[in-house]
Amino acid sequence: MGASRLIGRDAELAQLDTALAEVAERGGALFVTGAAGIGKTSLLDVAASDARSRGYKVLTVTGLESEADLPFAGLHQLLQPVLPSAGALPGPQKNALLTALGMRAGAPPELFLVGLAALSLMDEVAGERPLVVVADDFQWLDGATSSVLSFVARRLESTHIVLISGLRETFQTALRSRQLPELHVEPLSDTASADLLVSVAPDLDLQTRRLILDEALGNPLALLELPRAFRLQGTDGREGALRSIPLTDRLEQTFSAQSRHLPKLTQAALLLIALDKDPTVSDVLEAMRKQMGKDVTVEVLQPALDAGLISISGSTVRYRHPLIRSALDQAATAGQRRNAHLAFAEVIADPDRRAWHRAKAVHGEDEGAAADLEITAGRAQDRGAPATALGALELAASLTPHGPDKARRLLAAAELAFQLGDPPAVGRLLDSAGRLELSAHDVARMTWLREIFHDGAPGDLYAIARLVGVARDAAAGGDRNLALNLLQGAALRCWWADPGAAAKNLVIDAVEQIAGDVLEPRALEILALAAPIDAASRIATRVRQAAQIDDADPSRTQVLAFAAYAAGDRTESIELMDRAAPILRAQGRLGLLAQLLTVRAWAGINTGQFRDAIRTMEEANQLAIETRQPIWTAISTMGRAALSGLQGEERTAEQLVSEATAPVASLGLSIVLAKGEFARGVTHLTAGRHSDAFDHFVRMFDPVEPAYHEVVAQAAAPYIVECAVRAGRGDEARRTMALLEALGERTPAALIHIGLRFARPLLADESEAQDLYELALDAEPKWPFDFARLEMSYGSWLRRQRRITESRPHLRAARDMFDALGLPPWADKASAELRASGERMAEPARAPRQSLSPQELQIAQMAASGLSNREIADRLFLSHRTVGAHLYRVFPKLGIVSRSELALALASLEPALTR
Repeated sequence: MGASRLIGRDAELAQLDTALAEVAERGGALFVTGAAGIGKTSLLDVAASDARSRGYKVLTVTGLESEADLPFAGLHQLLQPVLPSAGALPGPQKNALLTALGMRAGAPPELFLVGLAALSLMDEVAGERPLVVVADDFQWLDGATSSVLSFVARRLESTHIVLISGLRETFQTALRSRQLPELHVEPLSDTASADLLVSVAPDLDLQTRRLILDEALGNPLALLELPRAFRLQGTDGREGALRSIPLTDRLEQTFSAQSRHLPKLTQAALLLIALDKDPTVSDVLEAMRKQMGKDVTVEVLQPALDAGLISISGSTVRYRHPLIRSALDQAATAGQRRNAHLAFAEVIADPDRRAWHRAKAVHGEDEGAAADLEITAGRAQDRGAPATALGALELAASLTPHGPDKARRLLAAAELAFQLGDPPAVGRLLDSAGRLELSAHDVARMTWLREIFHDGAPGDLYAIARLVGVARDAAAGGDRNLALNLLQGAALRCWWADPGAAAKNLVIDAVEQIAGDVLEPRALEILALAAPIDAASRIATRVRQAAQIDDADPSRTQVLAFAAYAAGDRTESIELMDRAAPILRAQGRLGLLAQLLTVRAWAGINTGQFRDAIRTMEEANQLAIETRQPIWTAISTMGRAALSGLQGEERTAEQLVSEATAPVASLGLSIVLAKGEFARGVTHLTAGRHSDAFDHFVRMFDPVEPAYHEVVAQAAAPYIVECAVRAGRGDEARRTMALLEALGERTPAALIHIGLRFARPLLADESEAQDLYELALDAEPKWPFDFARLEMSYGSWLRRQRRITESRPHLRAARDMFDALGLPPWADKASAELRASGERMAEPARAPRQSLSPQELQIAQMAASGLSNREIADRLFLSHRTVGAHLYRVFPKLGIVSRSELALALASLEPALTR
C-alpha cells in the first residue's frame, strides 16, 4: 500500500492495508493517533487513495477548529456526496438527518436518531461496494459530528464500512474512550529522517542537515518545513533557542516567519482565512475591501499560494496544514483579530457565521451581538446540536451587560451543559449566575439545576427541606412546572437513600398541596419515590387512571411506569414500559431508553421473565454506558450480576457486583448497595448457602444498614424467610416474618404478598401447612420462578410427610419450569428432590442451554414476530446488514434454515415465558 510514497512508514501502511483488505468481509474502525505533524494526514491520504484504487467508495471529512462551533458542519461535508441517496431512508431517519443538516425545518432531532440515519445511509452506499470513511483532525470536528461518528463506529462490525480517523495525541474523545483499535504513529527513525530530509532538501550543508535532524526529532512536517525556515533566517544562534521550545510551537513559529516575508495585504488576507471555516475567495476579498477601504483583487493571495501556505479548491481557500492556521491566528494581536472578525461580520451572508464573527469582534459588552448569538443558539438546538448551542449561549452571556438577560442566558447554558453531561460547565455557569442579582424565580431555577445534575444525590433532611421550601416559593410565584421539578429532585434524594420519615413527609405534603388530585405523572412519581409503601394503593389507582389518557409522549408514559414500579405494581409498570419503549426507540431517545430498559429488566427479574431480562439488561447496560449515565450503568450491571447468580455463575456475579459498586461508591447510593446485596443473596441461595443468603437479604430490610431500601427489599421478600428456615435460624425467620406481615398491611405490592404466602407454610404447624401451600398455589400472580419454587417447596414438604405419590407432580412441574427458564442449578435441585422421592422414570431431555447472545436472541425474537431486517435495525440502532449477519449466525445455532422456523425454535427454548 503506497509504501513508496511515504518514507519510513511501512509498518503503519501495512496496518492500514489490512484494515482495507478486511472491510470486504467485516467492518470496523481504526484510530490513527500521533503528535502534530507526525504524518497522520499523509497516512490517511494514502489509505483513501488505495481504497479508491481497489474500487471502494470513499467519503472524507477534515475537522477545522474554526468550524467546531457550527453544528453538523463536519457531517454535512462528509455525507454531501451521498445525500441524494437519503431519500431511501425510513421517514423518521430522513427527517432527522435533513433537519440536522439544515436542509429541512422540523422539531429538534435526537442526536442518536441522526446517528442511525448516518449509519443507514453509509450502509446503503456500502451495499454496492465497500465504503471507507476517512475523518482527519477528528479533534476539530464539531461536537455533533463527533458524537454521530462515535455512534457509527461502535456499530460497524457486521457492515462493509471502515472508519479511519486521525486524532492529535493530546486530545481525548468519546470515540477514543471506546477502546477501538488504535494505530499510534511514532517519530521516524534516524535513517528514515535522514532519507526524507535528503529527498526534500538535497543541497543542505552537513552542519545545517545535522541541526535540522536534531531539532526535528523524527517529525516529518518539521523535516519538510525547517529547511525553508533556515533558508529564510539562517541558523546562526538559533539552535539553543529552538531547543527550548516544544516542537509544535517551533513549527508554528516557522509558519509565522514564512508569512512575515509576504506583503502586508497578503498577511491580512491570511489572517482572515485563519478566522473562518473554509471561506470562499469572494468572502476573503470582500472582507479585505471592508478593512482596507479600497478594491482588492485575487492577486493578493498569489504570494501565499507561491509560498505553499494555502491552496484554492473551486471557490474555497484552505491552509495546507492546520498548524499554519493556528500559527497565524496566534501571531496576530487581539486588535487585528477583532478587526478581521468585524470585517467578516459585515460581508458574510450566513446568519450563524455572521453572529459568531460579530461576537468575536466585540471588546467588552454588546447586547446586540449577544442577542444575535442567542438566536444562533436556538437554531443549533433546533438542529439537535446542544453542544454548539451551549458555546453560543455561554459566549452570549459573556457579552451581556449585567442584568436579568445575563442570568437568563447563563441558566439556559447551564441547562444545556446538564443535557450534555458536562459537570465542570454546569458548575462554572451556575457559579457565574450566582454572583449576579437573581430574582426568586432565578434562584429556584438555579437550585433545580444544581439538583438535577447530581441525579438527586442522597442528602440529609436539611437539603431536602431546602428543596421543598424553594419548590413552594416557585409554586407561589406561579411556576408549577419548576415547583414539581424541584420536588422531583427532593424525591430522588429520598429514593437513592432513605433520609428518614420527617424528610419524606415534607415531600409528600408539598406534592399533594401543589399538585392536588390532578393526574399529573410527575406528581405521581414524586409521591411514589417518597412514599412507595404507604401510598402504594393510592398511587396504583391513580397511575391506572392516568394511563387511560391518550398521550403519545413516551416520557409521560415512562414516568407513570416508574411510579407504578416504585409502588410495587409490577404488572402495570411492565405494560406501560412496553408501551413507551418502541416510541423512545423510534425517536432515538437513548438516554431515557437506557433508564426504561434497566427498570424493565429488573421487573423481568422480579416476575421471573429471565430470558427477556438477560437480553434487556444487556442492552440497557450498553446504552447506559453509551449515554454516560453512571448510576444507571451501576444499576443495570447489578441486574446482570443477579441474573448470573441465578444461573449459578458465581464468579461472574461477584465480579459484576464489584464492577458496579466501584464507580459510584462515593455517592452513598443505598439503592445500588441494596441491589448488590440482592445479587449476592440470590447467588448464595442458588448455591444452597442459605445462611449466607439470609445475611445479605436482611441488610436490605434493616434501617441502620447502608443497603437499606424499602423497594429493593421487596425483591428479596419471596426468599428471605425460607433462607432463615433452611439455615436453622428460626428466631430470625419469625422476626423477619413479622416484618413482612407488617409491610403487607401497608402495601398491596405483589412481591411482599408472594413472600408472605411462600413463608407462611414454612413456619406453620404441620396441620396447617397443606392448606397454606394450596392457598399460595391458587393465588395470583403465578410468576414462573416464584411459582416453580413454591411447587418445589410443596413437593418437598409432601415427600417429607411420606406422601410420595402426591409429591412427584409438584416436583416434576418445578423441574420443568426451571429447565424452561434456563436455570440448570434450580432444575438440579428439583431433580434431586424427585430422586429422593424414589422417581426412577427417565428424566425428560433438557433443552440445550441457550447459546444465543442477548442481542442475537433479541433479533431472533423480533424476526420471529414478522419484522423485517430494516425494521429491526431501526429499533435497535443497528444497520440492517448487521441484523442480517446476526440472523446468519442464529440459524445454525437453533438448527434451522429459514426465517419461518424461528418462532417454533424459540418457543421450544422458552415455553415458561408465556405463563
